[in-house]
Amino acid sequence: MSGRAGVLRDGRGASAPRLVSLVSFVAAAAACGGSGGASGPPPERGTLAAGTVARVGQEEVNEGTVSRIASSQRVDVAAARDLAIRDALFASEARSRGASNDPELERRVSAALARRLLHQLLADADRQGPVTDAELERVMARRWIELDRPEGFRTVHAVVRFAENADDATRSRAEVVARAIREAVLPVGASARTIARPQAAHPFEDVNDPVVASFRSAVDGVDKDGFEIVVETLAPVTADGRVIRPEGGTLVESFARAASALGARGETSPLVPTSYGVHVIVLLERTPAESVPLEERRKLVREEVVWGRASAARSKLLEGLRRGVLVERSAESLLALVPIER
Repeated sequence: MSGRAGVLRDGRGASAPRLVSLVSFVAAAAACGGSGGASGPPPERGTLAAGTVARVGQEEVNEGTVSRIASSQRVDVAAARDLAIRDALFASEARSRGASNDPELERRVSAALARRLLHQLLADADRQGPVTDAELERVMARRWIELDRPEGFRTVHAVVRFAENADDATRSRAEVVARAIREAVLPVGASARTIARPQAAHPFEDVNDPVVASFRSAVDGVDKDGFEIVVETLAPVTADGRVIRPEGGTLVESFARAASALGARGETSPLVPTSYGVHVIVLLERTPAESVPLEERRKLVREEVVWGRASAARSKLLEGLRRGVLVERSAESLLALVPIER
């Protein structure tokens, strides 16, 4: 065959036939490795330690190995035992021929052993039992929105800004401006009670609430007396200042308390001083609380807790093992000379 099809068939070069031959050889060896295809003298019989079914030189074949082979290859235990013996014989001969000194093989064995150890750490973590109160509390600090979300208060506000070290005269002038803003937005709040807030697709989505535009317009009509006035629509905040959104965050506690004191959509706060300035707040929405029952929480966080236990054990183990590591002082300069195959 010529053309592209020929390239696809023969493009691997002379190594392709050798690869096929090697695969065929290994498959044939596996096929004759069971009890039915065994050759050579029968193995010696003797008494071994409990749980050991055969010994090959210094290596022992145990019941667990035979069981796993029988299960994975779907053969009887006698055939599985003979397969294990065959593998041990070949492995012993490979070591005697120096095959075990291959750096790539050593790397793969090390990686497999490391993964095995990590699996053991995970199993140990799982055996430590149910989620404790302390473990649950640590997870809840991160997942409170999902598992125990308090009532929230979505607001729009205007703040008359001044420096934190502003003098009393400046603060008094800012309060005058803030009072004017409050008077200007009171009618907006009153009308908001008759205007339904558009429904969001999900709890954290902000929507184009018409009340916000009316609020901003009312604020724009107030004499600013040289102050910077910032108008913002805020995500729902809890009474203790936590912002109810996936990325988290907090608001000044005095602001959060004032927002949580507002009872219904459109209600306007008194003046609220903070380190940022003087605020006027209008409530847009109260978002309902949602709480998962305690025992259900434990079930939902168990996997995360087990992984956390295993991760802590891994870090502790690694910290101890690293004490025995010695790195060449000039390692960086030496490593820079190491060729990398790409």
